[in-house]
Order: sequence, then structure tokens, then C-alpha cells
Amino acid sequence: MSNKQLTIAVDFDGVIVDYDGWKSSQDFGSPRPDVLEALKVLRSDGWKIVVHSCRASTEIARYLVENCVPFDEINQNSSFPTGGVKPVATVYWDDRACRYSGDARKDLEIIRNFRTWNARR
Repeated sequence: MSNKQLTIAVDFDGVIVDYDGWKSSQDFGSPRPDVLEALKVLRSDGWKIVVHSCRASTEIARYLVENCVPFDEINQNSSFPTGGVKPVATVYWDDRACRYSGDARKDLEIIRNFRTWNARR
């Protein structure tokens, strides 16, 4: 990334808010206080915060504002416009992420046994 500002793309369901499976587009979990605090620290450190979600931006924008979740953009990073749907970021913070180790054969076992932090599949 040529832009000097660090950017975090943080997942909405399962990271910013508790998530116990899909119920509806208007059914949200409670905000996670530890995540809100971490985002406030990152904001004070100068990071750009992009919330990314399978949900539409219009579905979660009000929730983020009403719950004082620090963010700059939702589902996009206007500092790095692309033709794709994934926002460009320095780091992606997601409850369903599995980091590529450089050896896909080793990663297969991790993928096959993957569980989120709260043991959901």
C-alpha cells in the first residue's frame, strides 16, 4: 500500500458485535466492549477503520453510530478504490479468518478443523 495511513478492515458480525448465526438483516448482536476499546486505541493511533460485512452498508450504518463504534467507511476504502468488493486494508480482523502460512499443505489441517473464537463452524 502506498498510502502511509494504516487501515484495518474489521468484520461486523462476530467481531464488532456478538454473533449467534443469521436471523435477519435487522437483528444485531450486542457490541463487544473489548473490540470498541481496541478500535478507539487504533483510531487514536491514526488508523483508518473500515467496517466490512456481508450485510449492506445501509443495514449497519445506524447501528455503528448509535453504539459509538469508531469507523471511517463501510464495505469500501475510498483511499484505494478497486473494482472488487473487498476493501483494501493493512490488516483484516475477522472471526472467520485463516491466515495463509506460505505452505497450503500445512494450512489444510487448520482449515479442516477451523472454528471461530466461540467454537462456531
